[in-house]
Amino acid sequence: MIYTLEQYNNLESDEQHNLVFTKGYFVDYYIKEEKRYSLYSLFNFFVEVEYSLLIFKILSLETFEEGRLLDNY
Repeated sequence: MIYTLEQYNNLESDEQHNLVFTKGYFVDYYIKEEKRYSLYSLFNFFVEVEYSLLIFKILSLETFEEGRLLDNY
């Protein structure tokens, strides 16, 4: 199944994580202030995964189609 950005955002957190890591394509990453930001392409949008390098935990998933977040990569 292909999800739109809105449909993906309406999923439960564990479903979002599962999709981005099983169906998403890794694009790039950067490190800033003890955090790693990884960009994935998923369906027709992007997911940025914010990961703490101090506590080894995913802090957030941010979805977008274009804009300032994409400029970071």
